[in-house]
Amino acid sequence: ATSRLDLEGSSISTNNNKDQQLASSILDGKRILAVIASFDFSQIPHLEELLDSFHDMCVAGAQIDVFIHTTVPYPVSLIDLLNTRHDCTNTSPRSGFSITITLLSPKLRLHLVDKHRSLFYEKIDDYDIFVYTEDDIRITPRTIAAYLYETDRVQSIVGQEHASDYNVGVVRYEYNYPPDIIIDDKTRAATANVTRVYWEHSWHPVIPKAVDAVPQKPLSDKYVHMTNHHQGMYIATQFLLKAWKERPGCEFDIVKNRPGMKNRPSQPSEGTQRVWMSSQHLHGKRHCNVQQVIPIDKFGELTVHHLPNKNYRRVGR
Repeated sequence: ATSRLDLEGSSISTNNNKDQQLASSILDGKRILAVIASFDFSQIPHLEELLDSFHDMCVAGAQIDVFIHTTVPYPVSLIDLLNTRHDCTNTSPRSGFSITITLLSPKLRLHLVDKHRSLFYEKIDDYDIFVYTEDDIRITPRTIAAYLYETDRVQSIVGQEHASDYNVGVVRYEYNYPPDIIIDDKTRAATANVTRVYWEHSWHPVIPKAVDAVPQKPLSDKYVHMTNHHQGMYIATQFLLKAWKERPGCEFDIVKNRPGMKNRPSQPSEGTQRVWMSSQHLHGKRHCNVQQVIPIDKFGELTVHHLPNKNYRRVGR
């Protein structure tokens, strides 16, 4: 296995329980392209956690190439630090890990999230799995393994002809730490009641307002979907990306602006550009209309940690 971190324009390179068994067997030899939208260093602790999780995929046997799209130069000291952290120890020639940092103009602002789409289709024949994500979501080998397992399962149920009508989704959670307490040795008991919260899905009753059975009959007894399908990320296979490119009304390979209000087009009608590129373009009924599916029996394996643990405080405000 090899590990490499490249800064586009110049490069610095170095050679170097059951769920884990599942991840290793499914991910072995898989070629993964992951793109992270990371505007600046404001979320660098979360970005580091995400990179660690992607590195774990190499340890599990995958070849994963990570592209970071950013608007700030990375100092050589940070590049050296990342190189020392991410030397993949898997000796298989089918595994590997690399990071490429792509420096883009800050004038892109919210459109930094657009840049992954052209890269996906430029490299469509080079990879098996494609991951787009914001820089504050922890995506583990188990996440990718569960996605692949369920994608195959859905295809076996609906047939290859209809497989591109669906995509396995994820649900983000946070931990509801007390907002007004600094946790130290004296106050750690305050975390006794901390739990995961799915803050984006807080409607009541939970069923059917937040989560409901997939409407298509062959899957309705095994899969659910979230009524708010924003994920901040998505995963796709090569087969699905190619199918969505040709899907009527979808044109997933073409970057488009998020829809605006009829009388105020500067205001989003279906979420910001960030929401549009990660979720709404794919799942919106007036757009690609690809049905989000999440398995009932493996729901927890397709939940991902939104690392800032801050958005749950805004619910209801």
